[in-house]
Amino acid sequence: MPNRIYLITVDPTDPSVDHDRLKSFLKAGCPDIENWWHHIPHVFMISTRLDADAISDLIRPFTGRARFLVIEVQPAESEGALPEPAWRWIQNRSRQDELTGAS
Repeated sequence: MPNRIYLITVDPTDPSVDHDRLKSFLKAGCPDIENWWHHIPHVFMISTRLDADAISDLIRPFTGRARFLVIEVQPAESEGALPEPAWRWIQNRSRQDELTGAS
């Protein structure tokens, strides 16, 4: 099964969130996360074979009582105002989808 891309966002106003530990975990602390994107504060995109439930379980120790969202995205269906490195990451994921036949 090819990797899927998920967007993770956590309520930035909730003091129970350990943002630094969550960021470190998503960037380097989880072997199931192949790649990550973090160009907007409190928003991540990750490339993984996990599903949304498993991702939610993994990040709960860092989110405290905060609201958060884990949702699968299609990188090819994206638009916005981002720096060039952010778009390169998204475009690379889109090309991988095309090569593997994933949607």
